[in-house]
Amino acid sequence: MRPSRMETAQEDLSLQPNRRWLSHQRQPVPDVQTHDPRNAKSMRLALLIPLTEQFTPSMESQITDSLRMLVKEVIILKINENLQDSLSTYKPDLLLCIGNQAAQFITPELISQSIHTRTALWLNDPYEPCENIAFAYHDWDLVITQNMLHLPVYEKYSYRHIVVMPYSADPLVYKPHQPQPNFHSDLLIVGDYSEERLLYVHVIRQRCEGKKIRALGRNWESVDQIEICQPDSEMMLSAYYNGANMIVHWDAAPRPLYEIAACGVFQIVENSPDIHELMKPGEDVVIFSNPEQLGSKLQYYSENTDQKRMVASRALYSSKYDYSFLQSAMKLIYSLI
Repeated sequence: MRPSRMETAQEDLSLQPNRRWLSHQRQPVPDVQTHDPRNAKSMRLALLIPLTEQFTPSMESQITDSLRMLVKEVIILKINENLQDSLSTYKPDLLLCIGNQAAQFITPELISQSIHTRTALWLNDPYEPCENIAFAYHDWDLVITQNMLHLPVYEKYSYRHIVVMPYSADPLVYKPHQPQPNFHSDLLIVGDYSEERLLYVHVIRQRCEGKKIRALGRNWESVDQIEICQPDSEMMLSAYYNGANMIVHWDAAPRPLYEIAACGVFQIVENSPDIHELMKPGEDVVIFSNPEQLGSKLQYYSENTDQKRMVASRALYSSKYDYSFLQSAMKLIYSLI
């Protein structure tokens, strides 16, 4: 059965009060079309990526290359005893710190060495708030979190400008490919199990009777007929995504949304403000709000595979452009200039 337009409209309207609240609590990332890129082209940017953060070389390269397309010069710095001297010598126009370590090491004394430098902290916090934020330098011009749920935590510390922007998917890891058969599933659940999910699991079993169902998350050990995935690397995680015929995603952290989209895999995602802020429901992702909607959409897209492929293809296209590191870098830079 095809979900009705009225049903979709009701789902979207149910979240409008939350979205209005968010618009009062933080400033939106500016539309890149409203800024003159020539302003950024005259600026020098210092990029600080701590060595202790879990970033792949490809991801670091994607961030750096995207920034180099937008500013005059990118200077890569390290957190060490010479950082203060480096900032004083280079006097960058912009300082961008990637990851959580900078929240611990950047101090007012350090920033004062380059009076005109505007500063941004892009946190690595997809699942939990940065634990160092309470002791951090509080005069950042821009703080970027990857998860909307962390906004109330960071707002307590009076940061001037907070936005939500997940890291884009690493295109060398999260991309369409044919994995080994042992990664195959007819349906992959991404999210943790709890008693609140029992009706959802019942619907999934009904719609996928006799098919292979896998789960990627916590607390699935006691659930029958569902095989637990245990990836030990991002490459293995990508293989599980690519091996799934479709993905049901709840308790969604923003970063996996982009990683699944970059694999070109169809996903049905639980409705939340994050989805409407970060993706385009009805175009590159399908949403559900209750077990009945999940069941009807599983049935519809199982029977209408062309529609399913179209949604997945749009998500893949968006991951290369709308959700790319270049787009993120543009929004970030134009928020600072």
